Amino acid sequence: MGRSLLRPAILGGVDGVITSFAIVAGANSGSLSASVVVMLGLSSVAADGLSMGISEYLSTVSSDGAHRALGQGVSCLLSFVCNGVVPIGVYVLVNEKLLSVAMFSIVQLMMLGSLRSYVSGENVLVGLTQTATLGALAGAVAYGVGRAIHEM
Repeated sequence: MGRSLLRPAILGGVDGVITSFAIVAGANSGSLSASVVVMLGLSSVAADGLSMGISEYLSTVSSDGAHRALGQGVSCLLSFVCNGVVPIGVYVLVNEKLLSVAMFSIVQLMMLGSLRSYVSGENVLVGLTQTATLGALAGAVAYGVGRAIHEM
């Protein structure tokens, strides 16, 4: 994968993990059934992945040309989907144990953060810590919202 496709792939991957983890956390804390969590998660992965790919394409088409921008959009979309299905799959495989999903998602975010650091030249510990912390924060917020709505 060329460097021009790596940046949008990392962006899409991080967003895919965070989005899916947040959906699983919020829906699980709101006591929604596993089938609803999976349905919400997979529909979000498809729609949000497409949205991310389109946004990446539109943001780069005027400066990079249509062919290159299309590659970047597809890279972002595919990475979002491939990374975004992981928290949902883990949720199903571990019988709805949210802590397992959280731990797996944080490790996945650390790997993507390390890759981001490699590409950008920043310190690896900074990149993996930032990415994992922000992903955990998003999951915690979604969990809190789901719990608050469930308690109402």
